[in-house]
Amino acid sequence: MTIKFVINIPPHPQERPRFRNAGNFVQTYDPPKSKEYKKKIANVAKMYAPGTPIGTPIQIKLIFFVSIPKSKSKAWKQRALLGQEFPAVRPDIDNYVKAILDALNGIMFSDDGKIVELIAYKRYSDVARTEVSITELVSEVQTKLF
Repeated sequence: MTIKFVINIPPHPQERPRFRNAGNFVQTYDPPKSKEYKKKIANVAKMYAPGTPIGTPIQIKLIFFVSIPKSKSKAWKQRALLGQEFPAVRPDIDNYVKAILDALNGIMFSDDGKIVELIAYKRYSDVARTEVSITELVSEVQTKLF
């Protein structure tokens, strides 16, 4: 089974956690921008979620399309749209991945430990968005038993 969907929200990286003193304890919390972004992602994911979160090994493929910088020349922008220029700049792709996986955990899959394959790309586009593909992996042994 493969579930594919598009998140039509510009990608946002997972920010570093924040800390605050709460009496004799230190409390950790998500920064407001990250928390709001994850909430939006979760709302989109719920529209495509299976009845119960996937509990078997999965592959996740994420393609992050980021906006082309306005300061670049027309020729450079055209090359970027053709895939000849890459967004090898901050924010780092792993921070984008972390935000998406945190938002999908418990909705699309039961635990992020179920992710055994992860493929991620960061590309330029006129339309900033994230494309998600989640594939349930079934071993040959499982398919031969049935």
